[in-house]
Amino acid sequence: MDSKAIEHARRVAARVTADADGDAWKEHHWAVARFLSGSRTAVEEERWRKQLHDWRERIVASLAADAYAAVAESQDLLLDWLLTELRRGEDALGSLLALYPLPGPEREPLSASATPASEVTGDGPEFYFADVFTFVTDYLAVMIRRPLDGTSATWCPHWWEHPEAGARLSALWLAWEHLRHDAALGMTTWWIQHADPHLRVLMDPRQGPFAACSPEGHAQEPLGPLPVDPYEPT
Repeated sequence: MDSKAIEHARRVAARVTADADGDAWKEHHWAVARFLSGSRTAVEEERWRKQLHDWRERIVASLAADAYAAVAESQDLLLDWLLTELRRGEDALGSLLALYPLPGPEREPLSASATPASEVTGDGPEFYFADVFTFVTDYLAVMIRRPLDGTSATWCPHWWEHPEAGARLSALWLAWEHLRHDAALGMTTWWIQHADPHLRVLMDPRQGPFAACSPEGHAQEPLGPLPVDPYEPT
């Protein structure tokens, strides 16, 4: 299968997953069921409608329980369904593109997705997001939904002002860029082994790097660096 077809399927899976608990779900429900059924029969399309309904219910329940690894597993499952249909015939990609066109020059936020940076620049590594700032704004901030009450979790809108946060989020971005190429377990691995532990530290309201800030704004006096004495070899 062409790598661009796989990439577009991944783009669609991410978009549908991010919109599963929103108003856009009805349109996704119709479009994805139509694609997965291949317009073969009305019975087949109805079967997929029911299966997608159950799939969406699992995502909604997972979001309510803050079970983001389970959301990632559901996204991987949808991607597998899309890839299976794409393998059926040469016209399948055309059908998917008709329902979910590639983004144009004006970039959509990623509840929808974005054109990989390499397709824009024509050179360099094939990054889906141009940089960590785009990754945080267009993906992480859309996907992560937590009660930012300063008790269970917190955040700083100027996260880049915190060296530790910048380093951790850059690591998350680069890990995501690498693992997205694994259509089977990549996103599950990213959530469980990368996102979950990093986010626990970043969003810790007592010990995390944003402890002096709040979701409303960056603190005038953020936390200082660790105290160290100059090393003098004996």
